[in-house]
Amino acid sequence: MFIGFPVRQPTGREQQGDRPAIVVGIPETVALPRFPLLLVVPVTTDRNQTWALTASELYPRLPAGAGGLRVSSIALLDQLCAVDRTRVGNYIGSLTASQYQPIRECLLRLLS
Repeated sequence: MFIGFPVRQPTGREQQGDRPAIVVGIPETVALPRFPLLLVVPVTTDRNQTWALTASELYPRLPAGAGGLRVSSIALLDQLCAVDRTRVGNYIGSLTASQYQPIRECLLRLLS
């Protein structure tokens, strides 16, 4: 899915603008939240960035076609954030269980 991240002067390397994202949490599955939010991980184009190569667990690669992505991409697990559901644009696809597994495993480590 594409998410409309807030357009602002990002501090450091925060993501902004419309970009693909992976929904990794739906607060309503736990309890009724105050606001209709989703937990998402932004995705960026894979250009063989050095930082992604040296920290592959934190930046899992997704091949073109995975989840409807047009190009090879990288999930930015260090940019996990909550967004209002109204920011969701169009749905582009779902990851398979094997594509999602490294994302899930790393997030569990990050959040424990």
